[in-house]
Amino acid sequence: MLKTYTVLILLLLSGLTVNVQAQGRLANLTTDAAVQQVVRSLDESYKNFQVDSRLRFEDKRVQQLYQREKVRAWEKADIDGNGLLDLLITGTHYNNKSKVICVLDMRDRLVLEEFSRQFYRYCPVARIKYAGKQPLISYADYDKPFLITEPLKKKDRQEFLLTYRFGGLIEYNPTPTLNIQPDSILYTSHFAYHDVEEIEIRVEPLGRTKYHDCEYPVLDESEKKCEDLTAKLTDTTQQQLVQLLNYLEPDKISREYRIGFNHVPYITLRVMYADGRRLQVEDKGGIGAFGLTRLYALLESLRKTQEWVPAKK
Repeated sequence: MLKTYTVLILLLLSGLTVNVQAQGRLANLTTDAAVQQVVRSLDESYKNFQVDSRLRFEDKRVQQLYQREKVRAWEKADIDGNGLLDLLITGTHYNNKSKVICVLDMRDRLVLEEFSRQFYRYCPVARIKYAGKQPLISYADYDKPFLITEPLKKKDRQEFLLTYRFGGLIEYNPTPTLNIQPDSILYTSHFAYHDVEEIEIRVEPLGRTKYHDCEYPVLDESEKKCEDLTAKLTDTTQQQLVQLLNYLEPDKISREYRIGFNHVPYITLRVMYADGRRLQVEDKGGIGAFGLTRLYALLESLRKTQEWVPAKK
């Protein structure tokens, strides 16, 4: 009988060990210091990132808001749906300001996922929220107040419910449309700071794609360098674009987004659908919606992921 109990205990312990291992390398993190070290090890620019469960900040408005909304310094959940635990972290970066990031366990590597809109927005508020058994991220932020004495205004708050799909965080859609077929896509981006960067990507029927870009110093257009390329998108890439556009759904996308900063990209997106519908988005800043930001990134990545040839003159 003793041998039987011993065998059962060993089996149970073995099962627990396998289960912990199956949850990935983030499963056993239990302290702020351990979470902080993981973040710092992933990116040199985060070498000063701090994690403190007391969530103390120089701006007491942020601290009080986090207390009221029960924000935690870090939470574990399988955010990307691959069976391994990930981390949603609220810490401090530069100037003791709050910053939200994710660390995703991709099996072969850990990936630090940023919320790029935080560069232009203020007081990110992030928590894990469940739709049934599916973990999602409830995310909100505010317009940057001019003075530290100004209250964070409800009308300046933007809220999103996010899921990890198509290689990034996008707005969660519980009932995406599956049968909207895009006929053509036109994406243009114009950015100017010290240099001007212009990109135009045109995806036509059957995946035929044209790529045009130019770069030149702001004060010397005579130095303009351009390239014109063509490619036939792979079937996998075409399918990914179609699925992402279907998940976003044209009727749920605003036609205009604006942020009040200079030196940001001016983006135009035009989509023609086989059923005659049209989508045109004017986006100053490129951060108006998480799903659109993911689409922009996917389109711009085509330059590196597809096989291009020079366009015929």
